[in-house]
Amino acid sequence: MNVFDKIVNNLKQEYKTVGPFYLSDCVGPHGYKKLHEFLQSVYQTEFDNNFRIIIVQDCVDHYDYDDLPGQTLSELQKSASKIDISNFFVLVISGNKDLPNELTQVQKLYSSDECSMQAYVIEDIEYDKIINQYDAFCVLPWTHLYVGTDGNFLPCCQSDHQFPLGNIQDHDIDEVYKSDRLKTLRRKMLSNQRVKECASCYRREDLGLQSSRIKHNLRWHSVLSRHFLDPSGSITSFEPRYLDIRLNNICNLKCRMCSGYFSSAIAQEESELFGSRLSLDSSLNGRQRKQNLEKILAYVPHAEQIYFAGGEPLLSGEHYDILKKLIDCGNTDLEINYNTNFTTLQYRDINVLDLWKQFSNITIGASLDAQGPVAKYVRHGTSWHIIETNLDLLTRHCPHVKFTVTSSVGLLNVQSLVELQRSWHTQHKLDISKFSLNLIFEPAHLTLTVLPEQHKQRLDIMLKNHIAWCIQNGANRLAEQWQNVLTYMWSNDSSHQLGEFRRLTRLMDHHRGEDLTKSIPELQDIL
Repeated sequence: MNVFDKIVNNLKQEYKTVGPFYLSDCVGPHGYKKLHEFLQSVYQTEFDNNFRIIIVQDCVDHYDYDDLPGQTLSELQKSASKIDISNFFVLVISGNKDLPNELTQVQKLYSSDECSMQAYVIEDIEYDKIINQYDAFCVLPWTHLYVGTDGNFLPCCQSDHQFPLGNIQDHDIDEVYKSDRLKTLRRKMLSNQRVKECASCYRREDLGLQSSRIKHNLRWHSVLSRHFLDPSGSITSFEPRYLDIRLNNICNLKCRMCSGYFSSAIAQEESELFGSRLSLDSSLNGRQRKQNLEKILAYVPHAEQIYFAGGEPLLSGEHYDILKKLIDCGNTDLEINYNTNFTTLQYRDINVLDLWKQFSNITIGASLDAQGPVAKYVRHGTSWHIIETNLDLLTRHCPHVKFTVTSSVGLLNVQSLVELQRSWHTQHKLDISKFSLNLIFEPAHLTLTVLPEQHKQRLDIMLKNHIAWCIQNGANRLAEQWQNVLTYMWSNDSSHQLGEFRRLTRLMDHHRGEDLTKSIPELQDIL
């Protein structure tokens, strides 16, 4: 009998227990699904106070970051929270001397419980934490200014919003970007250490997908030759060449994959459905936006690239203030990129086409994920007729503006997106090479890995045919992206998320007056 078994037997004398579940069972394919299924199997609506679910950490966890808990403990907390098992009833046995601190961290990151899981540390077991080293460098902390809808500074729009670098209301921009916090972040990147703020990009790369980090390193490689990158992470002056400013979350749509942080319409819905005012209360008001815009406009004359997103940027007053500032200072040949739902070209008395005529290098990345009824369902509030009308107006009045479609791919829209790409290409509305894809990773219940196997088999045939069609029509880059979608779909079995998918789908359908079975009938059986 090993030391873990002895301790489990002793605990059985003290508590009424179930388990143990050994975290070594999480290693390999479908490991986290096994953990989730175990917790689901022992779930009760009520537990006695002396009841404990025993979890044994009998192997070293994987650590991608030196200041975050291990991957398996994080998944344990996520699953317990999702199933609604209180941390009070979970007891973790480990030789990890830092276990109490890690359990406190996962509680704060992934749980609403007031207490963390109980830690039982075995002092005489060796547990050597191994921090993996990677190519972690990203040029953006040296050359990019990002301000979120709540005024928070982050390395970029893909960064984890749980770890802001400061807030524009409380800090001077130059002060934040010269701070010890950002100095440490840059130093870690230069030392091949991943930083928790940038986990989203690293996760994509681990799946074999291209990340924003890779794209920006290619785009801004000239920064490496123009500037000496101090190994300490220090900078003498902050001169951003790439701006991404989102001082509000004003948006007219309620997209299924979005949140109140990026959509005022969803923020209101979150308040009505869940009583959550977090997004409503954290958003900057009009006075705050106006005051802080002045800090940002100082960087506009020297910008080489600006990315407008939102919220919906074409409904943002600050977006038009920045465009007018660019025109006034003569900086009209810079690169401007948009992420827009493309449902409107008019803001008050301003037609955005009149302003775009004065710029030489604009690219529209329209967030269109499906067509017809599916588009209306996935991005609630969409009028497909208006989308097509706006495309016609853009083509006639601003032919120099490059129009592309950047689609988010998840289980709701994958089939309709294939149909959209084929129909627009064959109808000569948009060449197939003008489409690109982003995979949905969050919210977890809308990812392709959640689909049952029979649906994956159906989509496997459809996507392989579509990939061949893309190649035949010269869209090799898009074909590669679709292949990445296919690979990701089969990379994991997350069908344990189907319960969450059903719960939230029914809840939102009722609130919005929609019906998944009518809009997307091919998914009727999983609902």
